[in-house]
Amino acid sequence: MSQKWGILGAGDIAQRNIVPALAQVEGAELVAVMNRRLANAQAFAERNKIAGAYDSLDAFLAHPQLDAVYIASPNGLHAEHTIAAARAGKHVLCDKPMALTEAECERMIEACERHGVKLGVVFQNRYHPAHIQARRQIEAGVLGEIQYASAQLCVGRARGHWKGWRLDPSVAGSGAIVGQAVHPIDILRFLMDSEVVEVQAMTDQQLPDRPVDDMAYALLRFANGAHATVVAGTVVPRSANDVVLYGSGARIVCTSTLGTPAAGARQKLSIEGEGTGMNLDFSSSTSPQRFAAMLDDFGRCIREQREPALSGRNGLQMVKIANAVLESSRHGKAVRLSPTDQGTR
Repeated sequence: MSQKWGILGAGDIAQRNIVPALAQVEGAELVAVMNRRLANAQAFAERNKIAGAYDSLDAFLAHPQLDAVYIASPNGLHAEHTIAAARAGKHVLCDKPMALTEAECERMIEACERHGVKLGVVFQNRYHPAHIQARRQIEAGVLGEIQYASAQLCVGRARGHWKGWRLDPSVAGSGAIVGQAVHPIDILRFLMDSEVVEVQAMTDQQLPDRPVDDMAYALLRFANGAHATVVAGTVVPRSANDVVLYGSGARIVCTSTLGTPAAGARQKLSIEGEGTGMNLDFSSSTSPQRFAAMLDDFGRCIREQREPALSGRNGLQMVKIANAVLESSRHGKAVRLSPTDQGTR
């Protein structure tokens, strides 16, 4: 069964990852794109051989063939665009962060449930084959009791690189926290199958001169008792974007598996322990392949009428964690997440 997709937001992420990813998904077809500037939508459509280009949300959602929408608009518009798509009967795969506030997330979930459409949130790193294999090994008990974990996702840019809406906290929410830090935090939740219950964080945000953060550093405590550190941001060149978990039985290292791998980077999974060893190479894994696996899985959820693993509830939980990181960094204190704040991991 074919599925017709539309992209809301003709930006870099859509061009670099979503277009090539959809081309890899059997039965998926990109039929429409919308951008607030019609010229940009038309240029995007022409470049990618898409039939429909719009600058009107209503006209875009009224496209007669449209089944599902990938929302890649500015963060502060995710809630508005998701709710409009749900009302139009379109399934929604929303880029992270799901929204800026918990209340917006709840409205998005309620709208999609009321109108009978699926809601998924984008965390494509879960679909890296090294992370999938690592979770299998952890579930099999290879690691034993997890004591400590670390994850890093940084890119190297000049300080002050945020431009346009990304420089406005009322639209972006934050900088490195929602741009980078949510990915390593989410992958730790996924690998350990455990939820964050406490956060202590620091960023380099300096109001009013630096309204959004370039770097974020977080200490996390998980419900399973493990502790973790996360480093994320945009001013660290040649960053080692690795995931490491230390258990009572072994150590697992995922090398260069977070984010877009640098040219020539060796993406690997290694396990070291007494009587245990594994070394696997995943250097052929690309970012569009992870997006393709995620899009394919979401399409299967639609066809099979099941809830996406990366559901709206999971997206809501990540917004709670991201906002806890921001709150902790601004007030210099630990922030606890209540036991009821347990997302779908």
